[in-house]
Amino acid sequence: MRTLLKKTSTGLYFQGPDKWTENPAEALNFKMIDRAVDFVKKWNLTDVELAFAFDKLNHVKPMSLEKVELGYSE
Repeated sequence: MRTLLKKTSTGLYFQGPDKWTENPAEALNFKMIDRAVDFVKKWNLTDVELAFAFDKLNHVKPMSLEKVELGYSE
């Protein structure tokens, strides 16, 4: 599983500073949820959500950051 950031308004995936891509295979893999969440907080990113890419299934599942953060606080 790859842990990605996806811009909700465009559907593009974060590739690097000021770089976004349509292809989840080219996106930066944060590998862990907490790394992605920390990155969003550190750089004050808005309009983004987590996305999980499952290689074998060729499927990407988006999830709002609010849902993830609620899961951490429980």
